[in-house]
Amino acid sequence: MTPSLKLHSALAGKAIVLISSLTALFTAASTWAAPDANNAASYALRAPLAINSDAPLQRLVLPAQALVHLQTTGYSDVRIFNAQGQPVPIALASVAAQTQTQTQQVSLPAYPIFGASDSMGMAGVQLRIEEKKGQRVVQIDTTSSSKTGTAKNIIGVLLDARTVTAPVIAMVLDADFPAGQPITFDVQASKDLKNWSSLADTVLYRTVDATDPNAGKLGTQRIPLPNSNLKDHYLRITWQGTTDAAAAVMVRGASLTTSQSTSSNSRVSAAISLPALTQAHELSFALPFSTPLAALKIKPQGNNVLIPVRVLGRNDRSQPWVSIGSAVLYNLTTNGKEQSNPAVELGGIAYREIKIEADPKTAGFAAVPEVSAQFEPTQVIFLASGNAPFSLAVGLASAVSAYLPIASLMPGYQNGQENALPAARADISTSAVTAGPATAAQATSNAPPTRSLVLWGVLLAGVGVLGLMAWGLMKQSKKQPERAE
Repeated sequence: MTPSLKLHSALAGKAIVLISSLTALFTAASTWAAPDANNAASYALRAPLAINSDAPLQRLVLPAQALVHLQTTGYSDVRIFNAQGQPVPIALASVAAQTQTQTQQVSLPAYPIFGASDSMGMAGVQLRIEEKKGQRVVQIDTTSSSKTGTAKNIIGVLLDARTVTAPVIAMVLDADFPAGQPITFDVQASKDLKNWSSLADTVLYRTVDATDPNAGKLGTQRIPLPNSNLKDHYLRITWQGTTDAAAAVMVRGASLTTSQSTSSNSRVSAAISLPALTQAHELSFALPFSTPLAALKIKPQGNNVLIPVRVLGRNDRSQPWVSIGSAVLYNLTTNGKEQSNPAVELGGIAYREIKIEADPKTAGFAAVPEVSAQFEPTQVIFLASGNAPFSLAVGLASAVSAYLPIASLMPGYQNGQENALPAARADISTSAVTAGPATAAQATSNAPPTRSLVLWGVLLAGVGVLGLMAWGLMKQSKKQPERAE
């Protein structure tokens, strides 16, 4: 073998050895840098749990401190570990909405309907209808000097319920009627005072020995009107009895009971740290989490401030901004009472960067506004398997969902059954929380993750060494012919 071939063979052998070493180092670096989703130390935040020791199944409503560390949109990077460091079985569930019912009493005066005692029509009603700008105004003449009758031949009354917007569940009549005579009251509704539909009826009776007109009444005093929509409606109340008894009835009005139920959840809120304001009409900031946002509460600084804004979002700087909401921000003081705008609803979007643009026709922001993120409440159902203490771990971008179907954890599961489980509590005090490698500060800086830096470093080092080897081979190849001569 010639010296040239020996030299090239030796250099090739060194190259193979170096490439093999770099490959092994690259593989080792990949293994070393890859976080383990089953290891609590891999997560950005870890907090101890206070649980009910007598219940195997429990539920945990994720606190705000946990939600602002999540790195996946589907809550995949949530785990609960036991004392042995093992993840326990978990399921994801929404928090039951709280229903609030508001009742209100609405009193309506009665307008008499005059007519013949045997008539059930609308004879004698004095109406005036005016058309103004496409709207019909109906006025009822309630003067006592009506020529169509007197108090002795009042055959019914009208109630104006057009402004009652909430559903009506009951009615109580304010009425006097003679003793010893059962009186049947009929309640009807109409939008045009022409076509009537029956709503309810009741029979009332007052005992003969009752000296007080409001005492000794028998029958259903409270007339049920289950969830009746009376907006833009008139009510007509008529009554039946013997001729003398019917003529002696007097209805002064009625009290309507309205009931309106609203279902809502108390959202979880967390303040967001913002950068310094560099321009009055634009504020951009990165979010350290991937948790879906229900809303952003944006409160401008100062008194008597009003700023129309547009909210935009994107996931990284290579993407264009997308409009995700708009609102009018205000902070007004009227008669010593401060009023501020509600949160800007975002509907559960998940963006890593947010920009708030103020209307250019305004002065914009004089200072950095107060911004807080609002999340829909979410809870984790878990089986307290293994030994205590248990801990909550969140914040790992590479974590894959470990949630089981909730019916797997709760045999014979019925909808909403999880809300009856005992509630565990995460201790998120500063002294109890343990921060992992992927902290919120790192996420906010938009810096590449540690694993990527290590792998790129190894790869670039290997390319550099191989380049030096190639340069050495070329240099040796040029020198070899000179030596042969």
